[in-house]
Amino acid sequence: MSDKKDSFKINRTERGGKNEAAEIDNFVSGQEPETTKTFRLPIRLSRALKIYAAKTGQTEKDILVRLISDYLESNKTS
Repeated sequence: MSDKKDSFKINRTERGGKNEAAEIDNFVSGQEPETTKTFRLPIRLSRALKIYAAKTGQTEKDILVRLISDYLESNKTS
C-alpha cells in the first residue's frame, strides 16, 4: 500500500530559479527583472488607489511603482 503523500508532487519552477529563455527575452525587450512584494494596506487606501487607477486608466502597479520611484529619487541619501 503506497502512501498518498509520496505520490503527490507539484511541478513548479523554484523561486529564484533561472529561466534562461525568459531572461533573454526580457533583456532583448528591455524589460527590467521584477520581484514580488506583499504588504498590507488600510482598506481606505486600497479603495482610493483602485478608484484612482480606474479613473485615470492606469494599473495600481504602475501607480505604486511611480510613487515609490519618485519617493526614493527625492530622498536619496548620497
